Amino acid sequence: MIVKEKYYEIVDEVLSHNFLGKIAVDATVGKGNDTLKLLEAVGQNGFVYGFDVQEEAINKTKGLLKDFDNFELYLDSHANIDRVESFDLVIYNLGFLPGSDKKITTLRDSTIESLKKATEKINEAGIIILVSYLGHENSFEEREGVDEFLKSLDQKIFKVEKREFYNQKHNPPIVYLIEKKVTR
Repeated sequence: MIVKEKYYEIVDEVLSHNFLGKIAVDATVGKGNDTLKLLEAVGQNGFVYGFDVQEEAINKTKGLLKDFDNFELYLDSHANIDRVESFDLVIYNLGFLPGSDKKITTLRDSTIESLKKATEKINEAGIIILVSYLGHENSFEEREGVDEFLKSLDQKIFKVEKREFYNQKHNPPIVYLIEKKVTR
């Protein structure tokens, strides 16, 4: 299917490319589903780092990943993504932890700070997947900031794609794909 109906279909399509042995970052661990997908994508010889500000998210994810040993989780903001030296793949799922306190959300300033660092640290041919949800208190401001930042990226260095689900109700997410070009 060319046209996708759900955001995770886009994520799965990106992750179907060869990321074996690569370094990946889940910038917003949440329930750990994306972290698990990243681990499967990078395989046994790759490594995944994860960030979340909620201990509940970190603990749930550790439980989900109990059969893996090639990951490290940080109880920390995605704004500190530069704790990881370099990486090939990043996923952001902006918003709040489903089933948790909706007042604890990602925020414009920390997300932009994280994206600035991610675009500096990502290796050539690396991919950033960013899923942005509306529906929480700070979501419009955050999405506006993401749009502004991504539009400012140098087109000689980055390719940026924005995918929207136009005819879906209830504020469907927007998916941004950012690829760092190979300059050699």
